[in-house]
Amino acid sequence: MSETERVGAVPPGAGDDVGRLFDEHAAFLLRIVGRMVGSPDQAEDVVQRVFLIAHEKRASLADHSEIRGWLYRVAMNVTRHERRAFARRMRLSEALSEAPEGPGPEDPASQLETAQASARVRACVAKLPFDQREVFVLYELEELRGGEIAAILEIPENTVWSRLRLARARFKRAWLASGEGARAKP
Repeated sequence: MSETERVGAVPPGAGDDVGRLFDEHAAFLLRIVGRMVGSPDQAEDVVQRVFLIAHEKRASLADHSEIRGWLYRVAMNVTRHERRAFARRMRLSEALSEAPEGPGPEDPASQLETAQASARVRACVAKLPFDQREVFVLYELEELRGGEIAAILEIPENTVWSRLRLARARFKRAWLASGEGARAKP
């Protein structure tokens, strides 16, 4: 029995291609999905499903000229599908207890301030409607250009700018409201 027959007629190297895709794109997808769902564990679940789908469709992956965009769209589709289940399992305390990204300052007061600001940002982003949140995350946090976002989401670029404008306005309102609440506490 040949190697191809033994593994169910999977072409040699096909698994390697998915492994290479994982190495190249997993960190990007984890950041994006993590910001969309608010939980690192849920983000890992979604990204794992994305690469299972990529493995299942590995024969047709060569047809996709922009693999990063294809992987992103699959991730957003899985995220949308799981959104209600994630909402039931996600607790606010989990989102607020995440450590801030990057190395923190040495001063404990500064660390606390940074952690509080990060939690405040996450809470404000979580309040955005999904379509606005994905544009906001890609533009403001991942620093992608409007054209890239339009291609990834398969929407007109003007829609990107419209959603971004709405997201910024909602984020600003949520930010200001969360700051007032924080100042009101002794």
